[in-house]
Amino acid sequence: MKILLGFEVGTGKEVYFGDGQSVVTGMTQLSGKTTTLEALVERGKVTAVAFLTKRGESGFRNQREIPPYFKEQKRGTIIDWQYVEAILEATMGEKMKIERSFIIDCCNGMPKKKNKEAIPPARSLEDVYNNFKAAQKDATRGLDQSIYTNLAAYFEIILPQIKKYSFSNTLELREGFNVLNLIGMEEEMQQLVIESVLSYVYEKMRNVIIVIPEAHKFIPQGLKTPVKGTALRLIKEGAGIGNYMWIDTQETTSTDKALLKQCSNWIMGYQQEKNEVKNVRENLGLKKISSEDIMNLRLGHFMASLNRKIYHVYVLPSGIDPEVGRAVAMGKISVEDVKQTLMLEKGEYVAREQEARVEFKPRKIEAVEAGQNLDKLLIELNDANERALELEGKLHRLEVGRSDEKLELEMRIEDLQRDVDTLGVRTQALQDEVNELTVKAEGIVARNKQLEEELSQFTAFKILLASIISPQLEFPQVSDEELEKIRKDIAELKRPVATRRRASPEGDTGIAWIDIWLPKLGSAEAKILRFMAEKFPLKMTRSQIAIGIGLTAKGGHFSGSFNNLVKNRLIVKDGNNYSLAEGPP
Repeated sequence: MKILLGFEVGTGKEVYFGDGQSVVTGMTQLSGKTTTLEALVERGKVTAVAFLTKRGESGFRNQREIPPYFKEQKRGTIIDWQYVEAILEATMGEKMKIERSFIIDCCNGMPKKKNKEAIPPARSLEDVYNNFKAAQKDATRGLDQSIYTNLAAYFEIILPQIKKYSFSNTLELREGFNVLNLIGMEEEMQQLVIESVLSYVYEKMRNVIIVIPEAHKFIPQGLKTPVKGTALRLIKEGAGIGNYMWIDTQETTSTDKALLKQCSNWIMGYQQEKNEVKNVRENLGLKKISSEDIMNLRLGHFMASLNRKIYHVYVLPSGIDPEVGRAVAMGKISVEDVKQTLMLEKGEYVAREQEARVEFKPRKIEAVEAGQNLDKLLIELNDANERALELEGKLHRLEVGRSDEKLELEMRIEDLQRDVDTLGVRTQALQDEVNELTVKAEGIVARNKQLEEELSQFTAFKILLASIISPQLEFPQVSDEELEKIRKDIAELKRPVATRRRASPEGDTGIAWIDIWLPKLGSAEAKILRFMAEKFPLKMTRSQIAIGIGLTAKGGHFSGSFNNLVKNRLIVKDGNNYSLAEGPP
C-alpha cells in the first residue's frame, strides 16, 4: 500500500504513506486529523471502519453508515472473566483490586458449599449480574457482601444500555469509510461495541483498517478497558493479513504506550499543551524539531514520521487538486482558501447525508412509531422511564461511592497495620545489631588493653635483658644526645601499636598489594576494600562492614560487590566474620 499523503512544506515534493500501524494526533478542529484520515482512505481505496462517539462529529466524506455490531466476549460458551473485569474498570474509572477472585467465581461458576447454593457458569453478561446477586445473598462476611453489592451495582449501569438498543449480528463492510454511529450511547456501551468490532475483524476479516477514535478515552494508559486487550492483540498480529489500526487521539501522553509502541507511522499536528508538545518532540527526536515548530503548525500541516523518515508535510485533503495542495505546501496559496472550498463541499454533503441518514433508535422508540395514534403518550412514557432510570442510576452511584469509601478505608487501615508491623520488626533487628556491635566493641577495647599490657611486659623484659648483658660488652663512649635518642626509642616501643599500616598519601591504603588491586575494582568493591584496610587486622561481620561504608547488608549493590571480593580471595571468611587477606591472592 502506497498512498499520497501530501506535499513537503517548502519543496513541494510528494510524501507517501505506507503500510503499518499508525497514529494521527493533534488538537481537534485545529489540526485537521479527520481530513487526513478521510483523504488516506479515499485515495488508498481501502476498507475502513470508524466510529462516531460524541456530539458534534460530522463524520467523513462519502461515508457509509452501518448498524452497530455487538457480541459478548466468551471463552468457549462461558463469559470471559477478564472481559468482565475490563468492563467494570472502564465503568468506574479505577482498577479492580481485591474483586478479581469474586469476578472469576461469578463468571466460571462455583460448586455448592455448606450453607451456600451452587452458582452456575455465566453464559451472558446478564448471567454474571444474576450470579453477583446470588453470591451477595449467600455471603456471610460483611466485606464479601460489600464487594458483591458494588459489582452488581456497576452492572446495573451497563445492562440497561445493552437492552436499550438493537444490534446487528454481523459486519458487512465495503470499500471506503464504514461508520458506526454510537452517539447517544453511554461510554460503557461504546466500549463494548468497539471491542466487538475489533474482535470480529481480528477473527474473520482481512485487509481492513480500523480507526480508533478518542484513543485516550478508549485505550487509556494505566487502566483496563474492554477495548484495550483486543486492540493490542490486533495491532500486534493483524498486519500479517492486512488488518491495520489507525489511532486517532488528541493526547498521546494519556494513551496506552503498549499500543503506541507498535506504530511505525506517526502524523502529528498542532499541539499547545507543553507535555503533548514534549511528547511529539521525543517521538521525532529532540534535536530535529523545536517546541515552537509544533506550536506553530497551521491547519492541515503535520510533522510526519513515516518508517523512520521525518517530513514537514501539508496533507492534501480529499477532493482538492494535487497542484493546489503543492502550492499550499510551497506557500503560494493560503490554507484558508482551501478551507473555504472544503466547507462549501462539506456543507452540501452534510445536508444530503442528514436527509438520507436513518437514525439509530432504541427498541422502545421503534415500538412507538408502530402505533401512530399513541405516539405522544408513549413518547412521554418513554421520557418518564428514562428519567426514572437516570435517578435510579444516580442512587446506585451514591451507594457504590459510600461502599467504595468504606472498603478503601478498611484496606488503608490494613496497609498501615502492615507498615507498623514491618517497622517494628526492622526496629528490633536494628536494636539487636546495635547490641551485637556494642558487645564486640567492648571486646575489642578489652583486647587492646590486654595487648598493651603484654607489650609493656615485653618492653620491660627487653630493658632488663639489656642491663644484664651491657656490662659484659664493650661499648664505645655514648654521648648525651645519643642516650636521649635511645630513651625516646624505648618510650616509643612502650606505646601500643593501633595498626601496622604505614603513613600514606591520600588515596593510598598503605598496603601495597591492596593499592595495586584498587584500580581494577568497581566503586563499591574499592570502598569495601579501603574500609577493611583501615580496620586491618580487625575481623567484622557483613552487617558491620555494610554499616561502615553506608550501605545495607541485604542490598544488591553491597552483596554483589562483597561476594566478588570473597570470591577473588581479597577478603577471608572466618565463621561469621570476615577480614582482609594477609597477602595478595
